[in-house]
Amino acid sequence: MNQRTALLTIALTGGLLLAAACSETEQPTRAGKPAQATSVAPSPTPDVRAELVAALQRSQGVAHRYAVRGSLPEGQNVKGTGAFDPKKRRFQATIAVTGGKYPSAGSRIVIGTDSYVRPSGEKDWVHVDLKRVKRDDPFLRFDWADPTGLKAFTSSITSVDHVGPHTYTGRFDPDGEDAKPFLPVGAPSVVSIGTPLSPFTITTDDQGWITSIRVELTPGTGPKLTMTTTMSDHGKPSKINAPARADEAADFYYRK
Repeated sequence: MNQRTALLTIALTGGLLLAAACSETEQPTRAGKPAQATSVAPSPTPDVRAELVAALQRSQGVAHRYAVRGSLPEGQNVKGTGAFDPKKRRFQATIAVTGGKYPSAGSRIVIGTDSYVRPSGEKDWVHVDLKRVKRDDPFLRFDWADPTGLKAFTSSITSVDHVGPHTYTGRFDPDGEDAKPFLPVGAPSVVSIGTPLSPFTITTDDQGWITSIRVELTPGTGPKLTMTTTMSDHGKPSKINAPARADEAADFYYRK
C-alpha cells in the first residue's frame, strides 16, 4: 500500500486558490428629511446577526451530520458527507472531488488524537498520531475547534436580514484570516484572496437548528461558484468508531 497516497489524498482540494480583483465601492449617501421629535420611544431593533450567529454556534456545539456539494475553482466539483461530535471528539468525513486536473477522493475518521485516513478504492486505513503532527502541517493536522470551517464562516458574516420564519440572507467576507480556508463549509479547502463580500442564504427548522447554508462566490475569472451544506440529526448520538485495523504511518511523516 502506498502510504504517501493514502495520507496526502485526504487533503483533497487543499491549495485551491480563488482570487478576484479587489475594488472599493462607496455606498451612495441618501438625503432625507430631518427626524422629527416624538414623545414615543422607538421599539428596539432586533439584532438579527446576533440571532443567526447564536443559531450557528448552537448547531456547531452538538453532534450532527452534514453533506456538502459545490463548485470549486479550476473546473472542479466537490461532494461529501460527514459527522461531527464536538463533545465526544469524534469526526468522520468522506469527500470526492471531480473534474479539473486533479480529481481525488478519500475518507477520514478522527477520534481524539487518533486520525485514520483512506483514499477511495483502498481497503486499508493508515493511522496518524496527531500528538506527533506539527500544528502547521497542511495535510495531517486536525483542528478540533473548527474541523468543518463553520466557526470561521460564522465569524465572517458582515450583515444579515431575516426574510422569513426560517430563512436568513446576508453577506460574508470569504477572505479567510491568515489565508486559512473555510469554504466549502464541511470541506474547507478554498483559499480566497481579494474576493468581495459575498451572499449567503441560511435556513433553520422549527427548533432553530441550522439545516442549510448556501453561499456564492464570484472569482476574478471563470463562472460563479455555488456551495451548499446541509445539516441534520442535531444532538443525536454519533456512531463513529475507529477502523478495526489500520497500518501505522511511516516515521518520516512526523519529522520536524
